[in-house]
This record gives sequence, structure tokens and C-alpha cells, in this order.
Amino acid sequence: MRIAPSPTGFAHLGTASTALYNLLFARQREGTFALRIDDTDLERNRPEYEALIYEALRWLSLDWDEGPDKGGPYAPYRQSERVDLYRQHAVRLLDEGKAYKCYCTQEELEAERRQAQFEKRPYKYSRRCLTNPPTDRGVFAVRFKVPGGSVVFTDMIRGEMAFDAELIGDFILMKSDGFPTYQFASPVDDALMKITHVIRGEEHLSNTPYQLMIVDALGYERPIAYAHMPLILAKDGAKLSKRKHPESNLMLYREQGYLPEALINYLALLGWNPGTAQEIFTFEELMRIFSFDRVQHAGARFDWEKLNWINGEWIRAMVDGELAKRLQPFLSNLDEATIMRAVPALKTRMTKLADATEYLDYLWKEPDMPALDAEQASRIDMAVDALKEVPWEPEPIEHALEGVVERTGLSKNKLYTPIRLTLTGKKVSLPIHYTLALLPKEIAMTRLMRAVPA
Repeated sequence: MRIAPSPTGFAHLGTASTALYNLLFARQREGTFALRIDDTDLERNRPEYEALIYEALRWLSLDWDEGPDKGGPYAPYRQSERVDLYRQHAVRLLDEGKAYKCYCTQEELEAERRQAQFEKRPYKYSRRCLTNPPTDRGVFAVRFKVPGGSVVFTDMIRGEMAFDAELIGDFILMKSDGFPTYQFASPVDDALMKITHVIRGEEHLSNTPYQLMIVDALGYERPIAYAHMPLILAKDGAKLSKRKHPESNLMLYREQGYLPEALINYLALLGWNPGTAQEIFTFEELMRIFSFDRVQHAGARFDWEKLNWINGEWIRAMVDGELAKRLQPFLSNLDEATIMRAVPALKTRMTKLADATEYLDYLWKEPDMPALDAEQASRIDMAVDALKEVPWEPEPIEHALEGVVERTGLSKNKLYTPIRLTLTGKKVSLPIHYTLALLPKEIAMTRLMRAVPA
């Protein structure tokens, strides 16, 4: 198995999804998972984007067995370093009459397309350079001579697929700049790297007949099977794209505090159904039960609400010490002991780790003094009186405030709201006894007393 992302932008959610399904399948069968970098787009490739692919996949623990950074028996694993191989294969196809040189200019090809559009027929290259090539030109691309007939293959999700090659025009293998097209480099690499199963996104389904014709023409063995996974769709039903949808940026999830385990869990369920009511899965559980016969055909719509629920479940299941460790990058203003004391309360409220900053920033930022009426100020005065001699821990604080509620007949909301506003400057906080206990007692009492008229 392999994935072959292009380093032309930030690491994409679809890359992680494809990597996950490849890795699950590889581990189930004690196979090998390779990372191949498709970097033949000279204008858009950037080394920093390649580094982001490694960083994002490693964050998710979607590690590979072979790749540019690890080597392997089929190195090199960057397509830009394999260009001589593609040129050799193109020469072979030319020599065998299975490809030919095309000298057409972009303007001539565009004129052909416009003519086809005018005649209301699908465009297909005219083969003018096969039948009557110009003799006064030196710059050329290499075109594949489509043999016609039918291209049939097995898809592990969709079953047997058949494409009519008569509808496919002769396509470019090597561009005039000497670099291969995706349609050529990918099947050559798959053949040379002994890829047995090609698992990729549904957008590549229509590419498969092109690539299989090349494999057949070169006399290589075809992959055993293909699997074209359903597209991940945005909320508006469009394909998730780098340009239009910020949620396609894989590193966004790390920045917002989604747990890698939870994101893997969610991605597995995007387009695949386990056939049971269970929704929380570890990678090991997924590896045991995943199968392509339960992958849906239709696109899977990305759902923030479902992701947040799954992430929240993973947060609540995590042991306190581990959660405190994961929270440290989001709470750099706090010491480890304070974070650890906050964890039990945060666990019940957070859907992602970045939420902790919103809940706890009152510990290092002095809130503005709220505008309280006289009645609210008197309630704070009662709370101050009840808390003066109390040990500064959540349980004794909670007991003391509940005593005020019982004595006065006030609702908890009426007593706690002005306290919360005074301590944090916000209407929403952690449970009030934790909100108080996390502050040093003298600071908490000072904030409360400033709200009480002298």
C-alpha cells in the first residue's frame, strides 16, 4: 500500500483519511505502507509543505514503513528524483509504437477543443501528430496511443468496474518540459514499487483506466485491487478543498486541541460503518474490524458536532495525569500543579483542549469589574462571610456556598452568577467551587470584596 501526496500546500484532511485506510489494511495483512511524495509540480512544490506532511501524519501516529526520510527497497520515494525512470519508460513506449511525439502547441489544442464544443461533441485529441506530424518543430510532448477496447478492474468498494477506452483520447505521458504527468508517473511507480492494493480517494476512480492501460502497455503486473474511498464533503456538500474550506487543513486540529486518537476515530467513521452501535474506537480496535465491504459509496459530509462529541468522549476517558500533560501547551501561563488541580473540572466541560484557555485565563488575567446591582453585591458579601474560615479546597468551598443557599432560600444560580462574574468576568465558568479553589485564596477573596460596598 502507498499514499502519494503532493507538497503543494498545507497537509490535507483527505491525506490523513487515505493514510488511515491504507495503514489499517496494511497492518491487518502484515503488509507494507509506503509514503511517496508526488512533487513533479515544479511551480507549486515547497520543501516546507513536504515537512508538514511528515509532521501531520506523525502527529496522528500514521507512520509509514518506507519513504523519502526512511528509504526502502524501491528508493527514491520522491517523484522528482525518479524522472529518469519515467523518461526511460516513455522511450520504451515510443520504440514499441505505443506512444508518439506530439508537437501541437497550446493554441492548436485549444482550437481543437473549441471546435468540439462548437460541434457539441466530447473532445478527443485528433491524433494529428500520429498521422501527419509537423517536420519543422523540435519541442514535443509524449502521448500515449490509446489501444481502445474496454478497461475492466475490481474495486473493493464498488465491485467490477468497466470503462470504454474508445471514449478516451490519446493523453500526455511526458510534458514538453521533460517531466511526467500524474497519469504516467503514478502507475509506473506503483508497478516498480510492487504496490499490490491501491487505496485512494474517489476522485481518482476516473484515472484508473488511464493508468491500467499504461501498466498493460508496459507489460507490468496490475495491482491486485483498487479501493476508491468516498470523498470528504464540506457542510455545503462540495468536495473539501484547500482553497475554500479551512477545515481541510490538518494542522488546524492540533492547534485547536483535538486529540489525534479522536481525529483518527472520527476519520474512520467518515464513509465507513462498523455495523454496530459502537462509535468510540482505538486504532487497534479499528484494525481488527475494518473492512471495505462496509465502506459507503456516497461522499461523507464533515460534521463538526460529531467530531466534537467524539473528542469530548476521548478527553473524559483519559487519565488525569495524561490529560494534564496534553493541556500544558495550551496553558503555558500555569504551572503543572495548577493544571492538574483543574483537570477534574475541565474534563466535564471541554470538547477540545483549547477550551481550557477560555475557562482558565482568569487565573493569569485580572477581569474587569462587573456592573452589579445592590442585591448582587449583598449576595457576594454573604459568600465572602461564609468563605473566610473555609479550607481552600473545592469540597469545603462547595459545602460553604450550599450552606448560604439553604439559609437564604436563594437559588444557586442567583448566588453563583455574581460570584462567577466577579472572579472571571464571564457568565460561563467551571463549577463555582473549582473556579474559586483554583485561585489563591487571598486573590479570590480580594476580587470578591472589591464588589462589596465599603
